[in-house]
Amino acid sequence: MKSLFFSLVFVLLGFVTYAQEASVQSAEDFKKSVVDGKITMTLPTEITKENVSKYSAYYTPFFTTEFDEKNHQIKFNMVNNDGKSRRVVLRFLSANGIQFVKVGDKSLPLANFYEAYLK
Repeated sequence: MKSLFFSLVFVLLGFVTYAQEASVQSAEDFKKSVVDGKITMTLPTEITKENVSKYSAYYTPFFTTEFDEKNHQIKFNMVNNDGKSRRVVLRFLSANGIQFVKVGDKSLPLANFYEAYLK
């Protein structure tokens, strides 16, 4: 029983420490970008241009992307700027292994990030 518990804890810790995090510079600027339909954020350095191209190809009915490889900044240009379409941004982030978004000094799980900033 002890070894099962420690195995479970080890797996969960590995999962949490591997989780990648995107970031936005400031909450106010981000909220403005959401209203404008040109959502900008910084992706982890592990995300490549190929990753962005590969995964964004699935979501062209909802948004197009521009990726600055040097700064790792992505810009989502929303086709329809509504809550449902912005929820698809979370799918893109998840496909890239991103589970948290850092806003200021807070790290939010994707569901909380959607409720606070994208809805």
